[in-house]
Amino acid sequence: MTARARFPVTVGAFAICLVLPLASGATDVDRNTTGLPTYPHLLRAIMDPVPRDTLGHQCTHYAAESGDSLEAVEAWYRKELPGSVESDVNKDSIYGSYFKLTGIRLTKGQDFLTVYRTSDGASTSIELFRCHAGTS
Repeated sequence: MTARARFPVTVGAFAICLVLPLASGATDVDRNTTGLPTYPHLLRAIMDPVPRDTLGHQCTHYAAESGDSLEAVEAWYRKELPGSVESDVNKDSIYGSYFKLTGIRLTKGQDFLTVYRTSDGASTSIELFRCHAGTS
């Protein structure tokens, strides 16, 4: 495929943006304004323009993709978020039971991130959620 395309897939109250490959190493990386650490080796990333209701909180969302291995990205985020609580990305999944993912969820306070790969994924997905209680 030679062009980027996004297809929102609604899963319950959540939307997952599936990002298809870009041509020949081109990059399309939005700036991360969540305040959570940005992985340094991104292929592409999308910053949601407005907070959304996520697990009963208003969260800003940053979705990114890296060509680095899942293990490398997980290790980087474990180092960057000391004191966070780690769990399997599928436990209490915001993605529902529609997807079987391999990866982790790191939670610190109300904020959390997921680092994962799908069973047929060629890249590592990263999603950052900066959250505040209630609706705004």
